Formats: sequence, C-alpha cells, structure tokens
Amino acid sequence: MVTIKASYTVVPNQPTPEGYQWLSDPDQVARQSHTPTIYVYHAKHNHKALVEHIRNSLSKILCYYYPVAGRLRKLEEDGRLELNCNAKGAVLIEAESTKTVHDYGDFMDESAKDLVPTVDYTKTPIEELPLLVVQVTSFLGDEAFSIGVAISHTLTDGVAAIQFINSWAKLARGHTLEPHEMPFLDRTVLKFTAPPSPPRFDHQEFKPLPLLLGRSDTTLERSKKVSAMTLKLTAEQVGKLKNKANADKSTEGSRPYSRFEAIGAHVWRCASKARGLDEKQPTLLRFNADIRNRVIPPLPRNYFGNALVLKTASSRAGEILSTSLGHAAQKIREAVEELTYEYITSQFDLIRSQDDMDKARALSFGINEGKDAVFVGNPNLRITSWLSMPMHGADFGWGKPVYFGLAGGTVQERALITHDPDGDGSVILFLHFQTDHIQLFKNYFYNDI
Repeated sequence: MVTIKASYTVVPNQPTPEGYQWLSDPDQVARQSHTPTIYVYHAKHNHKALVEHIRNSLSKILCYYYPVAGRLRKLEEDGRLELNCNAKGAVLIEAESTKTVHDYGDFMDESAKDLVPTVDYTKTPIEELPLLVVQVTSFLGDEAFSIGVAISHTLTDGVAAIQFINSWAKLARGHTLEPHEMPFLDRTVLKFTAPPSPPRFDHQEFKPLPLLLGRSDTTLERSKKVSAMTLKLTAEQVGKLKNKANADKSTEGSRPYSRFEAIGAHVWRCASKARGLDEKQPTLLRFNADIRNRVIPPLPRNYFGNALVLKTASSRAGEILSTSLGHAAQKIREAVEELTYEYITSQFDLIRSQDDMDKARALSFGINEGKDAVFVGNPNLRITSWLSMPMHGADFGWGKPVYFGLAGGTVQERALITHDPDGDGSVILFLHFQTDHIQLFKNYFYNDI
C-alpha cells in the first residue's frame, strides 16, 4: 500500500520567459496523455531529505526547461494546441510504501501502478493540467526508493524526456549544465509554411489494421485478458540473434541488421507463432521512428519536443514463419528505410490537410466513427525501442537506477525493448500479451534463438 504524505507545486526558482509557444505537428498528434515511467534506486536515504533534494533540484532544472512548468491550451478555431509558458509549475508528490522494494518484483505487477502518478484528463480542463507530475516513494525500511515520472506526451517524446531527466539529475548532483547540454526549445524548426501537398506515398500507417481472419471487428480480442512479463536476453543471446538474422541476408554488401531489427523480428515471429495465426493472416508490426536526423536540415542537438513518426512493417504470418529471421528483419528495415525526408513531409502534409486538428489526431491514432484509438493487438503488435536512449544516467546523488521502465498495469499487446541496467550488453523485453499465449511465447522466445 502506498500512502501520499504531501504534494507540492514546484516552480522555477528564477524568472523564466513568458508567452505562448507554437507546437509542431508531431506535438499535435502525439497521444494526449502523460507517459508514465519509473526509476528505482537501491540506496540508504533519509526520506524528508530526499524529497527536499528532489524538490530543490526540480526548481532549478525548470529554469532551463521552463516549458515543462507551463500549461497547454486548445484553440477553438482549429483545435490546435499551444504551450502557455506561465510558470505555474510541476507537481511533486511525497509518498511512502508499506512494502519493501523486493515485494514489487519486476515492477510489472498491478500494485506498481501506485508508484507513478496518474493524470486524469476527463475531470480537469487541459489548461489546468500540470505537464509534469513526479512521485518520490520510499519503500519499507530505508534501503530503496523510486521516482515515478508522468510527463505530457504532447510536450515531449521519450528521447527528449530522458534528456530532461538526465539533466535534472546532473543538477541534483551539484553540477552545472554545459552549453551543449542546453535544451533547444524553438519548435518552429519543424514548421512548414507552404500549403500541404497531396500525399506522395501510400501511408499504410494511417489505414485500418488487419483483423483476424473471419472477424468483422476487434471486440472479442479486446475482451481477452492481458498480462505483463519481463524477459531478459544476455549479450550472448543478442549476438546469436543478430548472427542468425545476418546469416542469410538477402542483400549482399548491405549493413548488418541492428539489434532492433533482429530482436524486433524475433518478437514478431514468436508472437505470430504463439498466437497460432493462419498462414494467410495479414499481420502488422507498428513502431515509432525518430526523425531528428532524417529531416532536412537535421533538428538541432537537444531538440526538446516530439520528433517521432508512426511506421508499420507488414507481412502474412505464413511468410514470416516459414522463412528466416533475416526475412522478418528485412521487412522492418524496409519500413525504416522508407522514412526519407520526402516520406516524412508527405505524412505531415496528410496530417496538415485535415481541416481540424482533432481529425488529424483521429487519423494518426486510427480512430474511426468516434470509437477508441485503434486496437493494436492480435494479430498485430506494437513495439517500442529505447535501446538508443541513455536511460540509466539519472543519478540524483544516490547512484544510478537499478530499474527503469514501465510500472505495473496492462495495456493492449505491446513490446518494449530496453538496456539492462547492469550495462553488460544484455537487453530487457517488457511485454504485455494475451495471457493465454504467454507461456507459448516464452518457450519460442528462448528456444528459437
């Protein structure tokens, strides 16, 4: 059980620029929710001193990242969101748990949800919602604590959020930010002034996802129980997967498949096999791609905002199961390589061509006829890679986190790939999957390496 002891509004400890900031198209169509992550530390500490330390350092980092202390507002004429830099502050919650850190296991159990703040968009106007809510929780005894972070996805993607957290931790350790570590806050570098052109590509990412053969909707699949699991691949196992994928590359002389391509292909194949999909079953793998170095000119170093686009790899289940791992990896690579500057601007033009930003968001989320966001479950899969992100650099003065990732709860079938905190080259897979298929997935995941 977690008890909330106190809540504080933390504002920048110095005056910051005021006014409204324009938000880019990727910001506009990002999911309107707060992204929840958790950092867990094994370290002796004084609870009150810990909270005060986090509170003081937060007030300092908000001077550099002052948009985080602002609020959003929605324009009536076209539904676009703007960022109001009004320094209303972030929220810091002080909490204590009656459990030890070991009672939470791998933090994928439902009880771990209590360690990360929740932000209810249904009860509070968006203009009043804090863009950052942080919860510092001490566990039974003084051997461990967690920092749960909920940050507005409209404000930033994961890449920039990690940059923010790591900079905050650096200030907390008593250091100063170097010039190259300062955030770039002007989002107009992603502003297109010319009228949108007709799409130049067949944007599959905005089309309805395939249903299970013989089904007319996703009602039955949505109703099935989903459970969470954490699976580890050692550095040796990652190497074996990469070697297996690259052993039969169809394109001679091209660069070897990456960890994401090899592991993503392996997860896609294991999921299709565990689900028992018909060989004729169409299946999609959905993922977000970072465009910071794909736009022209590339975005400035430390760009703070959303710079992700949605992409899909597609196949039939029989094709990816009857061929090599390299074949599935090639499907993922082809989807990634299609993300040229021309493709990205075509996707943005398709979004911009909508006469209302709410329609653009619906297009991006796959929402149709007022229904909930598209169901990315059986026979499809959503996968997110955090392999390029320095997630374990958040040392607030008590050492690096022993865990970083999701915290409790189950969502539709989704895979998340991260580094192991030990830094030994191993990889962690967090997976939400239909409960009935989990054991089969685990078997294939390790036996098919």
